[in-house]
Amino acid sequence: MSWRELDQVGRESCAVDGVEPSAICWPETADDAAKCLQVADRLGASISPRGSGTKIALGNPPRSCDLIVSTERLRRVVDYAPANLTVSVEAGLPLAALQSMLSQHDQNLPIDPPDADRATLGGVLAANASGARRLGHGTGRDLVIGTRSVTASGLVVRSGGRVVKNVAGYDLGKLYVGSLGTLVLLVEVNLKVTPIPASQTTTLGRFESLDRVAELSRSIARSPLMPTALDLLNAPAAARLTERLEGLVSRIYSGYLLLALGAAPGGGVRRQVDEFARLFRQAGATDIVQLDLADGHRLWSAVSSLSSLEPEDDRIQIKVSFPPGILLEVWGILESHAEDLGGNPSISGRAASGILYASWPTSGRALNGALAATASRIGEIRRKIAVLGGSLVVERCPIVLKKHLDVWGDVGSALPVMKRLKSALDPREIMNPGRFVGGI
Repeated sequence: MSWRELDQVGRESCAVDGVEPSAICWPETADDAAKCLQVADRLGASISPRGSGTKIALGNPPRSCDLIVSTERLRRVVDYAPANLTVSVEAGLPLAALQSMLSQHDQNLPIDPPDADRATLGGVLAANASGARRLGHGTGRDLVIGTRSVTASGLVVRSGGRVVKNVAGYDLGKLYVGSLGTLVLLVEVNLKVTPIPASQTTTLGRFESLDRVAELSRSIARSPLMPTALDLLNAPAAARLTERLEGLVSRIYSGYLLLALGAAPGGGVRRQVDEFARLFRQAGATDIVQLDLADGHRLWSAVSSLSSLEPEDDRIQIKVSFPPGILLEVWGILESHAEDLGGNPSISGRAASGILYASWPTSGRALNGALAATASRIGEIRRKIAVLGGSLVVERCPIVLKKHLDVWGDVGSALPVMKRLKSALDPREIMNPGRFVGGI
């Protein structure tokens, strides 16, 4: 294991929402990581786990950050059993490297989070990041069958196992997924993998009526077609998408863009091609395009990149989660607050999964004079969505704005239970203190 005390330049480059650490360490084994956390726990030093840093914008500013624990050197493939459709890897392995290895056996990990080319497995799971294919395959939490982790006191613990039909007991591994490094340091994960579909089809079409496209989304989601992904974009989001695709898709200047991904065995995919096209036409779609496997892969990678959390022109991004049946109502709230969301916000997301992203650029100078007003407007949108049974998270925004709002929002009666879990696993509160919901 190596470590380095940071100079001023290093502290600024490793800062978490402006909070600068004093040192960084690179454990190469689980035992290295355990020793690191033991020392930190004894000294009461706060820790920020980090993979490649693609999710660093997510969360509240930490109360403190003394030490960065990097998983970059924890990147071994521990075990791979293609016949069993399982793989065990260390948390610092980049997702792209894992996908490349699995593809040699015509398999993959069926998740497509933003920044999949650089994100590590540990970072993806800590944020429970996902993409369009969550409709057909779920999120990382659904694919984890076991973990090896290090507690704040330096104890190496295992949860679950390496087979799909797993051991009895509490599934702690799924508890860690989405906890943003506030409970334990993930060092190894066991995952379910799936065969790569032999054929896939992507259908997209432009719609002028939001009512028609929302009804079509519901119909497709409930149909025997079983789409793997179904995404809806407004015109600004579609414009951002076409910029990433170098002419693959014509720019959409008005209306809405619906994208459907089908993957069926044998001749089933041909039926999906025909049925998607028929349903799109029936709902009034124009500019219908169908893409093959290679072009479809490019398209869906670009779709996932729309919700990247990396800094981009001080862009603000919110994520709205809601019961899928109220897509029209939630989208209407976002559109009715367009002026509050930068005037022409990019809105896109999982039409059948109940996930939408809205983002808009903001001038740092202009924002400095309207921080309280911006926070108040986001709070008003959050309250309207909460009435419908949804929630709103500010996934990315300038640091100065985070001082005026809680990026997570109220989690209700779940918070006391979460605090007790935090206290049990991290009694001295050294793991990413303050980053998670309720200041956990």
